[in-house]
Amino acid sequence: MIWLRIAQGVLCAVEVCGLYFLLQIFFDKRWDNTCSNILWMISGAVLFGLIFYQRDQASMYSRYFMLLCIVLSGAVTMLWFQISWVKTVLVTVLYFESLYFSDIFLGFIGQALYSHDYFFEYIQFELSSKRIIVMLISRMLLCAVISLFIRHRALVSRIFSKYILIFAGFALLEYFGLYFCDRVFVPAFGLQEKIYIYFAFFPLLITFTLIIILFYIVYIEKRNEIRLVNSQNEMLEKNYHEMITLYQNRDRIFHDMKNHLSVLSMLIAEQDINKAENYISKINEPILELEHKNFTGNRIVDIILNDKLEKARAIGIHLNIKVDKLNEDKIQDIDWCAILANLLDNAIEACSRVIKKEKWIDLSIMQNDYTTFIEIKNTYEDKIKTLNNKLVSNKNDKNLHGIGMESVQNAVEKYNGIFDYGWCDDIFTINISLFY
Repeated sequence: MIWLRIAQGVLCAVEVCGLYFLLQIFFDKRWDNTCSNILWMISGAVLFGLIFYQRDQASMYSRYFMLLCIVLSGAVTMLWFQISWVKTVLVTVLYFESLYFSDIFLGFIGQALYSHDYFFEYIQFELSSKRIIVMLISRMLLCAVISLFIRHRALVSRIFSKYILIFAGFALLEYFGLYFCDRVFVPAFGLQEKIYIYFAFFPLLITFTLIIILFYIVYIEKRNEIRLVNSQNEMLEKNYHEMITLYQNRDRIFHDMKNHLSVLSMLIAEQDINKAENYISKINEPILELEHKNFTGNRIVDIILNDKLEKARAIGIHLNIKVDKLNEDKIQDIDWCAILANLLDNAIEACSRVIKKEKWIDLSIMQNDYTTFIEIKNTYEDKIKTLNNKLVSNKNDKNLHGIGMESVQNAVEKYNGIFDYGWCDDIFTINISLFY
């Protein structure tokens, strides 16, 4: 019996550690000092003690005790982490409900395999090797899921925030399933044979619903990915067409230059200096219009910067560009397009609506062997729009609404980057760090 209690204690510790580990991976702590960390570990020890005592003295599973665990862990999460109460409740509810439902589902499978009508009641109220096996399998599945979440941390975080209502509905369905399965332990209901259909119906229903949800999310994400790729390809094609047009216009002007030089030679020979000066100013205008600065040495970045610089100047916006020489091998062209073109378009549009203040945009790009830093500042007068703690574009084109910012987010996540923004005194700032 001692080894069974030890094994059960270890599995209870895995249950608590799994939750605490997930919270630390996905959310930022409010405090990060020694005292806070000690209190954090003490709260985990207290939760472990309660879970171990309940399993050892009462039963393997209790819906009421599960609710107590949700309340306690939720309160601790709200206290220690920078997270909204909605996400706090949903994370803790999904964690404990899914873990306990996996125990019930495995108990149902064990009952079918052993052909024992009272298998689940046995592992529910008696500490045995069969209970340890059920708990061990469910905790192994838990560790596998946590490992998968860590490998795809950015994707999981984005999907959780994006489809939070779907996950809330799934949590509600799990609770109803647990409620009906819980009735089998009530003597008034437990004697009714039809009660046992709950152990077959609800685990299968929830498993089937989870599969449908996963397929739905994969379908939506793939559709959005195709839409974003198409949008990025269109942007790349547009920039490359602009580059080709630029070079064609340059070739035309340089081809005509010999004729211009002949005319100037004749005017100078005739000593008609005034006409010569006027002619020089006329042929100089198209050359100045085609001036293409080499900001970074990266072709696509220079094309984007020259294009946005021209657009900003056309509407009276001062675009100040401070950049390093950029390596073309670090960041892909399509990602430069997604980040710079979209963010500068948003900054230009925000500045274009400024009336009372000076219109300006500051762009800074720095790069070293491991990181690329991008900072964009601009004046604004509009209200900043956010959705689910994410920045939303203010573009007037409703068909493209949200695509640009989603494209930026995806590009940043591709490099395990950091996207941060803020505003103060009518100045909006975006900071991006890309790692490779």
